[in-house]
Amino acid sequence: MQLGVKMTQQPIIEIAEFPHDNRLWRIDYLSEITSKLQRNNNIMIEVILRPVSDATKADFSQFTQNGTENFEWQQRCQCNVNIGALPILTIGSLWKNGCKQLENAISEITTFEKLMIDVNQFQIIDSNERIEYAENKFCKLILQKYFPSTNQATSYLVIPHNTYKRGIIFPVMEIIRFYYACSTNLAHLAFSNPDKLSTISYDTDNENNKVIIHLPQKYTDNEAFILARILSNEIAFQGFTSIKSAIEIASINLTNTLPLFKTPFPFSEPSNLTVRGIPIYDRFLVTEICSCSAPFPNVIVIRHNDGRKANPETDIAENDKKPYQRQQPTATTDDNLAIQNQDESAYSHQPLQVKLNINCFDDLNSKKVEKLDKPFNQYQAQHRIITTNTQATGLGVDMGISGQTTILQANIDATQSEKSIQKHRESLAATFEHTIEMIEYLEENYADVSVNFYSDENTSLFIPLLKPVNKKQWSYLDSEKRIKRKVLIGKIEYQQKIFWLIEFEARKSEHFNTALIYLKSNDDEILLKKLLHELAYNKGIWDKISSNHSYHISTFKHTHKDIKSFAEKVYGKIKE
Repeated sequence: MQLGVKMTQQPIIEIAEFPHDNRLWRIDYLSEITSKLQRNNNIMIEVILRPVSDATKADFSQFTQNGTENFEWQQRCQCNVNIGALPILTIGSLWKNGCKQLENAISEITTFEKLMIDVNQFQIIDSNERIEYAENKFCKLILQKYFPSTNQATSYLVIPHNTYKRGIIFPVMEIIRFYYACSTNLAHLAFSNPDKLSTISYDTDNENNKVIIHLPQKYTDNEAFILARILSNEIAFQGFTSIKSAIEIASINLTNTLPLFKTPFPFSEPSNLTVRGIPIYDRFLVTEICSCSAPFPNVIVIRHNDGRKANPETDIAENDKKPYQRQQPTATTDDNLAIQNQDESAYSHQPLQVKLNINCFDDLNSKKVEKLDKPFNQYQAQHRIITTNTQATGLGVDMGISGQTTILQANIDATQSEKSIQKHRESLAATFEHTIEMIEYLEENYADVSVNFYSDENTSLFIPLLKPVNKKQWSYLDSEKRIKRKVLIGKIEYQQKIFWLIEFEARKSEHFNTALIYLKSNDDEILLKKLLHELAYNKGIWDKISSNHSYHISTFKHTHKDIKSFAEKVYGKIKE
């Protein structure tokens, strides 16, 4: 077993119904599944939380050592949350004033290397399973002393392991959360509409281990990998369809209303699994799956209503194309709106993409979906940003309605992984991640824009030093180690004009804007060097550098909610 896990910066996620009392709360377990929003068959899941402190956050017990009931256990509360939030509802996750905290109650990470996941060897049991721990003495496999749960039976999957005689125990709901419902879209597909899976057509190329999938616009490229495995793998497909079946059986069961899920892992082969969990004598109870090394097929995505640019060599003339506006309107939003679970959201507006920066699938770190070249575009690219007068007052992870509402739909995506998009990507600062993705989004989706990363060998891609190298100065990211601040420069060409997008590396305590610069002369290299010197002199504050007859500067705060909205802001500026 090995310890350690890679963490990256996470978006702020708030659930309105969770306690807002300045105390730290922990998710202890997930309980009943019901249908509350009747108009659109939305599934709700009951979340059980209890208040904890730094000293007690890792203690899941119901009773103290002297046998009395734990005071924090007595204060636990139940909140009904839409199943679309399942990707973030992990056992042991900590919440304060409704906001998900970066740390977890179980800080230790355990890796089981080459753990054999074999459909013929694991066993699915319910939480009432009893074992003989001594002659004629029996107890529950899941001891209330270590991990209390609901009085009704829930299902667990047990895998044999050399270190743990009684095996490694996985809550089946955690297997579903991690492998099948790792985004809002996929959660609704699994729990409410698995029949819609049949509307996604696909082909398999077994020789090259490729799946060609015809993907509706609502699903992301990352979700394509999950869907491709479900569609092309019999084990994964049966596991996916078993989720709704278990809910239907529970709905007619008078003695146990909790679904007894029998969903297995979506593969059958050795895998490295990184988890959080609780050792219980001769067994190990997993509370959260953090990462998995099981392989995915290579995926070719063919989009419905593909809005990408066509190959310029085969594209038809712009005048011969039909005008077409396919974008949904965008509602006005404030920063960090809370996810609420009382009212339904509007699917008539563009959904907000909430990407979790989690490397949960090791195989996707080096993979990216393939997209075939488009020979031509039948329609003109309008790229007109439609903003309605609707002021969003909250976020919803439900399936949405067509009526008027101020709740904006959101899709939480936990399939995000760091991909090697550019050859020089590894040398770039981690803070450049979203800007790189935005630049690539512009290149791929805006027909009248050409974008490249600027990497001229004659131009330094660091903030220049203004003092001798041995002097402490702002140009250093770390003055003691003499680490210079890196600079990312994107070159954007639009209607014979050239714009430069500049972002530089920041310390954890610093917050700077991204700049879009239009240079009005041909001395690009000289002006860029001059601007970087002025930037160093003004310690990264673009507003202190006045636009003049040689260049014009626009800045963007890092308040965009997703890559698409960031790209829309930049595109709007270059069109002014």
